[in-house]
Amino acid sequence: MEFKINPASFSGIFPVPTAIVDENIRLASVVQLKVILYLLRHGSTRQVTVKDISDALFLDSQDVADALLFWYERGIVIKDGEAPAAVVQSAPAKEETKIEITPVVPKKEVQDIPISRPSHEQIAVRCKECKDISVLFREAQTALGKTIGYDGQSVLIMMYDSYGLPVEVILMAIEYAVSQGKASFSNIAKIGKKWSELEIDSLEGAMEYIEEHNVVNEVWHKLRLLTDITNKRPTSKQFGYLTAWIKEYGYDANMIFYAYEECVDRTGKMSMPYMDKIITSWHKNGVKTPLDIAEERKRWQESQKKASGKKEKEKPQHEQREPSYDIDRFMQKSVDLVYDKNDKNA
Repeated sequence: MEFKINPASFSGIFPVPTAIVDENIRLASVVQLKVILYLLRHGSTRQVTVKDISDALFLDSQDVADALLFWYERGIVIKDGEAPAAVVQSAPAKEETKIEITPVVPKKEVQDIPISRPSHEQIAVRCKECKDISVLFREAQTALGKTIGYDGQSVLIMMYDSYGLPVEVILMAIEYAVSQGKASFSNIAKIGKKWSELEIDSLEGAMEYIEEHNVVNEVWHKLRLLTDITNKRPTSKQFGYLTAWIKEYGYDANMIFYAYEECVDRTGKMSMPYMDKIITSWHKNGVKTPLDIAEERKRWQESQKKASGKKEKEKPQHEQREPSYDIDRFMQKSVDLVYDKNDKNA
């Protein structure tokens, strides 16, 4: 059975960039296609928010935000007020030199897989000597969806022999690389080297590593939507800070965003070391929610008054100084929280 477009349906049309079909339709999910079609249909006539799309399509707001990020990274959509060229060019990551938090410290140092590779004959001998190698090749081909050639076999054998990684851990590294869209053997070898240095030699350890990285990357994606951050993935320094804030302090993307807002408000720019001071202070003082931030600010102001020994006269409402950050405004920009300022348990 063949299908074609009903000519009568062209009574109402809207333009669709060819890049969506020519370059991205094979990569886009159903949700991503729904979101971009809705934005194309309604975005030219009015401002469309994440909530608008979520409500119209009955989708989770985070799924909508992730879909918009997918099209943003491909240059199809831009942020409000952003020049088109800025979408294509990623700004260089800001350098922070005062503080560096490293998420994980290698327990040992291993060398990169050398250029000198085993010969075809040596690979054949290793397959006969070790059944694990044959299993590794077979399962790797299944995970990659293709036959692995000499180069791939060489990398896998040397990950097994030189890095000392078990077969199941190497296969987990392959699946992780595939999920990232970076299934080249050079990238798989980099993952194997890192895991060998961290002495990740079990499925449990590999899964913990992957889960930690996925959480940090998810938070980074949310921050990109809420801020002017342009680099797709955090640098090693940024990853270190995020890991500490998320894993050690238990803060989510929204609380980290509030720290970003206060940092920019005070310094005029994003500074991870400065944000770290803010977040470390919050953690020390038990600040866990946006309402805690407001209360902490109030306590700080009161302590300043006591320290000066002066009791400030109450000023008229219109002369009172606003806090350096606006909780209501932050909550409106947040993509995954519903906030009621009258709800003390929010």
